[in-house]
Amino acid sequence: MQFKLENVAITYPQTDKALDCINLEIEKGDFIGIVGRSGSGKTTLLHTIGGLLKPQSGSIFFEGFDIYSNGFDQLNYRRKLQIIFQFPENQFFESSIYDEASFGLKMLKFPADIIAIKTLNVLNRLSFDEKTSKILSPFSLSGGQKRRLAIACSLAMEPEVLLLDEPFAGLDEEGKEDLIQILRKENKKGTTILLVSHDPDLLCEIAEKILVLSDGKIICMGTPVEIYNTDNMNFFGIGSPNTKKLADLLSLEMTDNLTYNSFIAKLVKKLSAPIS
Repeated sequence: MQFKLENVAITYPQTDKALDCINLEIEKGDFIGIVGRSGSGKTTLLHTIGGLLKPQSGSIFFEGFDIYSNGFDQLNYRRKLQIIFQFPENQFFESSIYDEASFGLKMLKFPADIIAIKTLNVLNRLSFDEKTSKILSPFSLSGGQKRRLAIACSLAMEPEVLLLDEPFAGLDEEGKEDLIQILRKENKKGTTILLVSHDPDLLCEIAEKILVLSDGKIICMGTPVEIYNTDNMNFFGIGSPNTKKLADLLSLEMTDNLTYNSFIAKLVKKLSAPIS
């Protein structure tokens, strides 16, 4: 088990509990989508797992060790884990795209040639041009480009865990598909991914599990099919994916998964069936 949260609670000043008695186990290589209404505790949960917020009560274990115990290597923990914030521009401060993407590697004192190879490789994967990346400022980028750069900065560190807060916001359809493929590849390599999103269609394409939060509490966790086929999810502000809406309208049974390709396959099979 990679993470274990036991009775974790956080209360912000003059508010109700942001997290209330959270008990959660996360295995290495899990890909978990986190959903819930605004204010349900999604971002707070990411920041708590990431070590940015210390719980007022409860414990967080990483690979069997309490992350707040004496002797726990916080620096090593932060090397293994990368957080991509909801507003990526808040984490930029370098003068060029290249310098921003290579900053973490420089702090870890990698040799210059290794830094160049790793940085250019990840920038290329995220569709940044080598020449312009050394000239353009991160602050000159569009919202979607800033989000891609934030992801590039994280992937350059080759983390074991990725925590992403609305990473698809501001991306066009091509950008979304590119990011889906990148996250799939990272997950196949064994990277644990926790991803906050309000887009059920995207989560059905990439997440293995969906965790539902409401008022700082975990309501349930299961596969996308289990979660989105549950009738009372709308009560918690969880919209249904379009594949499920269309499947219900066309009386298609989507019992294995709710991906677009699965929906098309079911539809083709139904249309190809002989009329009785």
